[in-house]
Formats: sequence, structure tokens, C-alpha cells
Amino acid sequence: MTATAETGTLRVPRSINGIEQALTYEERARFYGELGPVEDPVEREAVIGTWWLRAMSAAYGSDRAGFRAAVAPVLVAGRSERAGAAAA
Repeated sequence: MTATAETGTLRVPRSINGIEQALTYEERARFYGELGPVEDPVEREAVIGTWWLRAMSAAYGSDRAGFRAAVAPVLVAGRSERAGAAAA
């Protein structure tokens, strides 16, 4: 994975294009191989989330505290959205 950016920011946008840009050619092929056949929106989001975390982890390298600080708010927001949808 090749993503780099400034400290304290999301180094990989949480989007298909953002993830794609952070991956090597081989990783990109695996990413699209997993994403392509998925039609269910929940499953699609799970694939995107998994690959985003992989790309973010690689982008932060040994800066584990920075990685956790960057991804925690996104993961908490996603968890809150899912909890709200389940309660509705």
C-alpha cells in the first residue's frame, strides 16, 4: 500500500476511489475482486470498511496511536448509525 499524507488527517479517504489510490496494483485487483460481485449494500459497506482499514493501517505504519485516533471517530459514527437503524 502506498498512501501517505500529513499527520492528524485521514490519510485515505473512505471511498472506493480513495481506497483504490492507496493500494498497489495487486491489492487493487483483490479489492475490486471482493467488491465487484457484492450487491447487498450492507455487505458492500463491509468490504469497503475492511479495505479502508487495511489502507489506513498501511498509511500510518508504525504510528499506531495516530491510526487509532484517525479511525476511531469513523468507526464510532458507523456503529451509532447501525444502532439507530436497528432501533427504528
